[in-house]
Amino acid sequence: MTHPQIYLTRGRVGCALAGRVGAIAIMVDALRASTTLAALLDHGVERIQVIARVEDARRLAERTPDALLVGERRGERLPGFHLGNSPLEVLASPRLDGRTAIFTSSNGAQRLTACHDAERILVGTVANANAVAEWARRQADATGRPVDLIAAGKFPEEDFVSPEDEATCAYLAQRIGLPIHPDARESLTYWECELILRGLEEIFRSSRHARRLMEIGYGEDVVFCTRPDTLASLPVVSGPVLLDSHQVGAEVRAMETEG
Repeated sequence: MTHPQIYLTRGRVGCALAGRVGAIAIMVDALRASTTLAALLDHGVERIQVIARVEDARRLAERTPDALLVGERRGERLPGFHLGNSPLEVLASPRLDGRTAIFTSSNGAQRLTACHDAERILVGTVANANAVAEWARRQADATGRPVDLIAAGKFPEEDFVSPEDEATCAYLAQRIGLPIHPDARESLTYWECELILRGLEEIFRSSRHARRLMEIGYGEDVVFCTRPDTLASLPVVSGPVLLDSHQVGAEVRAMETEG
């Protein structure tokens, strides 16, 4: 029996490939959108409207008075937002059971809302690695679909290499345990060596984005994002978000990880 394979890709090209091959796409923005989205669902949020543009997020909030505005630009919480793109801020807040969150971020939200036509679109990172790996492996084996681990990188720079995203994709590939597509083997080998030599925390902390977050007071977030299996939720895109009949984002909910 031939097992489905894992691709390791990046940005817009990765999103396009996921649609072209009908993959189970896993969007990875390790610092910090993937972790924040999983934290929101772990903390009781029922649905998250992931929106690319700040102005659209604000307009949606005006029409949904009870919604929680969550997000950042350049790492910092946006004016008037309830929470920043910070998993620790989310987890330190009162329980959010049944709430709707409207989320926007500099990179992860841009990539997630641009990913279309894949078999499934998930959000994964180190913090929810167990949920991601178990579900993706089970579904790939059941359906024969490949898995596409997409490093968010830095929007809109398509060639920017974000080491924390790339290393996390390699880490998740190891956890999923499927064969690696030939096009991804060189990248996986490199990042597997980096994981052995430096470890996740050092790779994260030495990245440009982590240095920026530490400068503005989010160093604890950086460390939290390197800790495996601290969150149980598996965010999955459940449909589009419409505003005045135009698609402005993607709705995300927690997937049942059993069955």
